[in-house]
Amino acid sequence: MRTIIDLYMNNFRRMWSRKGVLLLVLLFSMLALSLAVYFTAKFEVRGHLAWIGNGAPEAARPQGFQVTVLQEAPRKSALVRGQYDAIVHDEGNGQYRIETFKSEEFRQLVLQAIQHPEQVHPDPSKRGVGTNVTGFLLMFLMLEGLLFMNLFTEDKENGTFKRVIVSSVGIGRYMAAQALFTFSFVYVPTYVTIAVIKLAFGLDIGFSLAAYAGLLAVPVALGTAFAWFLLACIEKLDNAMPMASTIILLTSLLSGSFGSKTAEYGVMYWITGLLPQKRFLELVSGLERNEEISVYVGQLGYVLGLTLILLLAGFAVVRRRVREGCY
Repeated sequence: MRTIIDLYMNNFRRMWSRKGVLLLVLLFSMLALSLAVYFTAKFEVRGHLAWIGNGAPEAARPQGFQVTVLQEAPRKSALVRGQYDAIVHDEGNGQYRIETFKSEEFRQLVLQAIQHPEQVHPDPSKRGVGTNVTGFLLMFLMLEGLLFMNLFTEDKENGTFKRVIVSSVGIGRYMAAQALFTFSFVYVPTYVTIAVIKLAFGLDIGFSLAAYAGLLAVPVALGTAFAWFLLACIEKLDNAMPMASTIILLTSLLSGSFGSKTAEYGVMYWITGLLPQKRFLELVSGLERNEEISVYVGQLGYVLGLTLILLLAGFAVVRRRVREGCY
């Protein structure tokens, strides 16, 4: 255990001298959170209402709708142009008259949102802010794993890795120290950023800080395992980084990390179903709908199982190359 701590602290000192990388990690986290909050606010609005009356009190403002209070009713052309989705006439005593060119179902939805907001269910086709936050973070977390695991590649290139493995340290302890270092340096700054944004600005981030403490560990572990495996297979950093970045970006897009629709049938449906990011987002989305985690044991087990496979596969590749005298 002492050896692992010594290796960890050595990596810490090396990375502390490169504060630009640490700053980049914080910027990644802030960018992902900002995009998630922005797009959630932008796309969760169900419609724009013109409110005619004595002003819309907070208690009467329909949740999920953008409300503009007017003194006079706009022309019907405003509905035709899409400037407003409906015009709400507040006639007093809890009576409302709604004009809209949309369907009767939409008119009833607006009326229900005003009179009985507790009965309006969230739109199942819209992702919650918690799913958006984790979705936008996924790609950045995996890229950050590569940034910190680069120390492994440097050790191979400058001969440090060879000196370490021929000593009493061995491959296993070295690997454990690298994985622990990468995991902690990705996890801690990201979680601290989320906590500061939540506590300092009071933004809705979808889940409690305690929930994020557990949720973040899954993709960070996956990113750590992926970085270890890829850098174990590819010797040169210049070759590894472009390939890894392409794989991470492509799989993130296909899995719907940024809110894009994924295939619902056909070959692409089965391909995207193999992506761990999609499985993880299914878990997060279900938890945000207050479903039991037991429903998503399969998704969680799939991601954690793949993480373990990547770690063991990377270990096997390194051990084989050591036996072949590649280092």
